[in-house]
Amino acid sequence: MIILIGILISIFITLFILLRNVTPTKIVNYLVITVCSLIVLFIIFNPEVCITFSINGAKLFFFKVFPYVFPFMVLSNLIIAYDGINIYSKLLGILCKPQRLPKSASIILAISALCGYPLGAKYSCDLYENGLIDFDDFERLVNIASNAGPLFIVGSIGSSMLKNKFLGYILLISCYLSCIIMGIILPCNPHKKSTRKYNDTKQSLNANFGISIKKSIENALQVSLQLMGFIVIFSVLIGIMKNNFLFNKINNPVAKSMILGCIEMTNGSFLISSSQITVELKVVLLSFLLCFGGFSILSQIYSFIGKYKISPTKFIFRKFLQGIIGGIICFILTKIFYLHETTYTFNMSSNKFNFGYYILILLIFISPFILNKFKKILFKFF
Repeated sequence: MIILIGILISIFITLFILLRNVTPTKIVNYLVITVCSLIVLFIIFNPEVCITFSINGAKLFFFKVFPYVFPFMVLSNLIIAYDGINIYSKLLGILCKPQRLPKSASIILAISALCGYPLGAKYSCDLYENGLIDFDDFERLVNIASNAGPLFIVGSIGSSMLKNKFLGYILLISCYLSCIIMGIILPCNPHKKSTRKYNDTKQSLNANFGISIKKSIENALQVSLQLMGFIVIFSVLIGIMKNNFLFNKINNPVAKSMILGCIEMTNGSFLISSSQITVELKVVLLSFLLCFGGFSILSQIYSFIGKYKISPTKFIFRKFLQGIIGGIICFILTKIFYLHETTYTFNMSSNKFNFGYYILILLIFISPFILNKFKKILFKFF
């Protein structure tokens, strides 16, 4: 361990001497080139790791992501093409008021709540490009409509990893509540007036259905291939980290799980759920990862929003803050509804839990209306 620390200190001192008179842009260039070069060298000397984890990433995409995301994107594109934004704004527009968003953003909130990463960001960009929201609303919407999907949280993590779907519901509720809270606390200019107007509605309504579905499929395929690329490359990076002697020197399994989870959410979630720690700590850490997303998810999101000059530092900080909020909410919900503390088993009173769960679901659905009713009082505190 002492030798490892000495090597790291030597590397940092060398880099400091070499880069002390270099501009920040060149420092970033040097770091990216150095990291990529090291990865290439690792792949050359350990090609089996690259091949194995590339195949694992491709399998993950084709068997877990593509069958769910692709049809959902096609249908969402068709809804938007046939004036779904206007219809959804009338039906669900009131849900946007507590978040201080225009009614046209209601469809994005619905898509994000049903499907999760990274489609909320993708359709937020579409909304901004079509002129329905201004830049301030777009920047806030990207953070609010960024969450993991219910199928992944309840199905993959709750039922499969934790072997308890009710814990999956607790995680899902904490993620949704963190999004609502982020919508309340994010800064907003209450006096701004948007001059952007949406002029494509009539053209969309008169579009041929065959052309519309063709465009929807092409767009969904393009985005799906983009997502596959991110999943595969980050799977390779995870494989390199797992086979790196520096990473294997870390003896704390929770620390290793969180490091991998902050890089790629699914791998970290699996390691945390299989670790021998208390259930309460597991769900809190999982809630943080689900709300934060990990750099794989953040990279996918930023591939959509990067061209609009949204600050990556601000965006990552807000997602980190959302992760902390989600972890705190999950801790509170676990203390309230998880009635038996244990490390290895899941034992809870189902009647009491189910009653509390349904009450909490009801509160989540009516909370936007309550917040809208008392928004003038709430805004004085935010």
